[in-house]
Amino acid sequence: MLHPISGMISLEDVRLFAAVAHHLSFVEAARRTGVPTSTVSRRVAQLEEALGVRLLQRTSRRVGLTGEGARLIERAGPLLDELGSVLDRAADREDEPAGRLRVTAPVMTGAQRIAPALFSFAARHPRLSLELTLTNAVVPLVEEGIDLAFRAGPVQDADLVARRMWSLPYALAASPRLVKDALEGRSRLARASLGSVPAVLSHPGAAWRLCRRDGSVEEVRPRAQFCVNDPRVAIAAAAQGLGVVCAPREVIEQQGKALVELTITGRTVEPRELFAVYPSRRLLSTRVRMAIDWVMKHR
Repeated sequence: MLHPISGMISLEDVRLFAAVAHHLSFVEAARRTGVPTSTVSRRVAQLEEALGVRLLQRTSRRVGLTGEGARLIERAGPLLDELGSVLDRAADREDEPAGRLRVTAPVMTGAQRIAPALFSFAARHPRLSLELTLTNAVVPLVEEGIDLAFRAGPVQDADLVARRMWSLPYALAASPRLVKDALEGRSRLARASLGSVPAVLSHPGAAWRLCRRDGSVEEVRPRAQFCVNDPRVAIAAAAQGLGVVCAPREVIEQQGKALVELTITGRTVEPRELFAVYPSRRLLSTRVRMAIDWVMKHR
């Protein structure tokens, strides 16, 4: 049972304890909060002393929650989230967003469209501190403290709010040399031939999604010649003749004569829908709302 001593409980101590409890690591909690590890340890010990119970089990190798610690997180965690949202909104003035804004976006689209828009947004609002991470991984927003993510759809997580931003046309492309040697000079391919063409893929077994004329979608699994998880490297590999790549049409066009766009009889490459995503259990702060609107307008 928790026995709080009146006037002795610090909200900051509870917040630091919650960070340790979430990551089960004082070092990681310190990294996430920007507070020195020694201070985190001292503040958690201070909270335990104020409550009169041990909240964490500590060994030389690991940190674990006690029963009392688990109960405190269960009760205090949602309150801390709500308080954080309220403070976020208090820190933002309607005409001047302030505070830290942590964003993730896909590597290719992030570099091409989202980053330039966010740079101009941050320049316009100097009280804002922007952290942008470009990754194709699906980052857990709440766990990683991310305010806003841009993701290709569909977004299936029921705990997230997804706002559609725009549709990004995709196409197949290959180097002129590969078109000449492997495709016999043809830039228009039959659907039946796609399974045998050499391809540059994001991972072994990746599929190309193609739209039929009736609007239905089918998946084609080409022969992987080269696999890489970075779309920028995939484009470079295709330009070097290593295979056919599926990429945003605007990026293909930027390669000039290094890549030739390919067409498929009776098929088009399915476009990608991009969404702005944020946790539904938090109030939407002014800076997040304004950032979404800015990126939509200035992409």
